[in-house]
Amino acid sequence: MKVVIGVDIGSSGIKAVLYEPEKEEVLYADERSISSRIRSSPEYFEEDPITLRDQVFHSIRSLVNYASSNDHIIEAIAFTGQMHGGLLVDRDLQPLTPIITWQDKRGNERRSDGKTYVEELRELLPYDPTGVSVHSGFLIPSLYWLRVNGLFPNNAAKVLGIYDWLQSILIGRAVTDVSSAAAWAMFDPISKSWKASLIDFAGIDKDLLPDVAEPGSKIGNINSEIARALGIEDRVAVYASVGDTQAAYLGSGTTSKEVLVNFGTGSQSMWETKFLEATHGTDIRYLRDGRYLACAPTLAGGEAYNIMADFFRDVLRVFTNSYLPSLDIFRIMDELALSSNSEGIAIDPIFQGSKFRDDADRASVANLTKLNFKAGPFIRALVEGMVEEIAAPYYLRGEYEHTGLVGGGNALRPNSALRQVAEERFNLPLRVSKNESEAAVGAAMLCL
Repeated sequence: MKVVIGVDIGSSGIKAVLYEPEKEEVLYADERSISSRIRSSPEYFEEDPITLRDQVFHSIRSLVNYASSNDHIIEAIAFTGQMHGGLLVDRDLQPLTPIITWQDKRGNERRSDGKTYVEELRELLPYDPTGVSVHSGFLIPSLYWLRVNGLFPNNAAKVLGIYDWLQSILIGRAVTDVSSAAAWAMFDPISKSWKASLIDFAGIDKDLLPDVAEPGSKIGNINSEIARALGIEDRVAVYASVGDTQAAYLGSGTTSKEVLVNFGTGSQSMWETKFLEATHGTDIRYLRDGRYLACAPTLAGGEAYNIMADFFRDVLRVFTNSYLPSLDIFRIMDELALSSNSEGIAIDPIFQGSKFRDDADRASVANLTKLNFKAGPFIRALVEGMVEEIAAPYYLRGEYEHTGLVGGGNALRPNSALRQVAEERFNLPLRVSKNESEAAVGAAMLCL
């Protein structure tokens, strides 16, 4: 049986699937937590690239072993993963810097003129029709920060995104894709050209820019040395990657008449659009084959729910000196949210800020009274706030010709209240994606 591999390198874990295209079925999946975080500063979010690479390779080997044991023939592999961040590599694609991820805040540091690195770059691009703009954690302010602070390696040969680097290692040359380069704020996915003014201002030599491929196009075969290390044949094809939100859209089976509501660490609502200009709260992302998505991306997904769970865990510890496992806390929270209404409480769940508001804005609670300040309404209000973050931009955009929602992401599947609130707010029926690893499946589908 001929099969393909899809690998998703997320913010908290790696998911890899062995996918059988004819039956559209996941035959085997490997999932593991990421342990590559470098604890250098609360404001810096960095991953050790070698540790991450080794974890990804271990995951691929587990799929290869399963395929070998079951007489499956691996034909191809493709990647997806967390967007915006990246690293610098030498001519041999060896890392010269840590991976600086999308959660990194160094771009918000102020320079001697009082402006942040992000603000300086945004002034060069006052209007971006795609709505992506420049934010801390995007690769271009991170590279600019390295240059200004004298930490830009002299022998840097290429700049690459996180999953770009892995696919480049497999074929032996530096390749990104349209969606990844656009997520660095360095590439226009509509004109499909580099943003020269930003790149020049940040001091990035054009020779550092990798080739840009169409997502899902064949970019090469696994080189023999890497193939031996993975236990895989060097005839296996490598297909160009796509960003994790786009991969989740593909892997969830969302149609052009549906809206994907995806809750992982962050959250997004996504739908296909032909209107290639952003509206407030959305950006435009390249999918593949000339198709684009309108996306309402937020940082207030499963992480916001985890933050409230941590609050209840801390209260329990302080007052009773007892402990409940996370799964029990989540179960109780879900039950309370399902059996309650918010009773007027409004929670704005942007604990980690928002891409579309002032950088200093953070979460808030409004309309608390003596009567409604209870656990059930409080949790229900959080869930409603999480959904509102991705629903309000959808309604503002006015593209209403949809017949249903597709629910995806590891924060949505076990959360009945979240699914219920999404159906109510969008006024559309919701079906949960049949694939639990939507992004990894979407990556695998790039090989077809």
